[in-house]
Amino acid sequence: MKRLIALLAAAALLISQAALAITDSGPVNKGWWDDTPWQNPERGFNWYPPDAPLVKKDKKADAKPKSIKVMTTMEDLQKELARLKDLAIMQPTQANVRSYLEAQTYVMDKSSVFADTARRVVWATPSVDYNNRSPTATFAQLNKKDMRREAQERTLAELSRDYGLMFFFRSDCPYCHQQAPVLRLLERNYGLPVMGVSMDGGTLPQFPDARRDNGISMTVSNGQGIQMVPALFLVHRETRQAVPIGSGALAIDEIVERIRVLTRTQPGQEF
Repeated sequence: MKRLIALLAAAALLISQAALAITDSGPVNKGWWDDTPWQNPERGFNWYPPDAPLVKKDKKADAKPKSIKVMTTMEDLQKELARLKDLAIMQPTQANVRSYLEAQTYVMDKSSVFADTARRVVWATPSVDYNNRSPTATFAQLNKKDMRREAQERTLAELSRDYGLMFFFRSDCPYCHQQAPVLRLLERNYGLPVMGVSMDGGTLPQFPDARRDNGISMTVSNGQGIQMVPALFLVHRETRQAVPIGSGALAIDEIVERIRVLTRTQPGQEF
């Protein structure tokens, strides 16, 4: 009996020393099997560790992509087509490339049906037929062109009574030298007076009496100044109200058409 008591005391001493060593050196938890109730009071005297928690499988990740032919929205169809294209490029096996090309053909067929149906609807619905606003027939286009030319001539004849065209230039600008004779021809053909304004004090052969810019460029540009020449402004001779026509080299037809549009139409009226 004494010997048994001595053995139990020795065992208790060893256990207490081990616990003290663990406490002094800090707990080292390598896993459930290395843990002890003396180190972790919540460990319990279990013979086996608890079951690992169940991990729910993502059904979407494992789900097989649906066929592009059964998709019902453009969003799904575009995503699937993009996925197949990405797969075919990054992994260009025959199967992947074939899948992408078949899907692309299916989408093109759908688009063709839509385009054909759309034109049939347009033909049957005058309110959505753009041909009613802008005919494409050759004879209609020629007539439209003649009517526009008459409107241009009428517009410039009316404007020439109160307006003039201001031509801002620099004597060292090659495009200004090319624009000058065009403006003199416009003045002669349509009767709209053109006044040259020199930004550098120089002159052009067609505008030897050009005025030097004395601040008029700031007035017609609403204080922003003229950054590029040649520049054209339609200016009321009394009120000095100015309408910018454009900058850069412009043909006569383009200048006349811009004047008509800016003074006789509202945005969207002819479209």
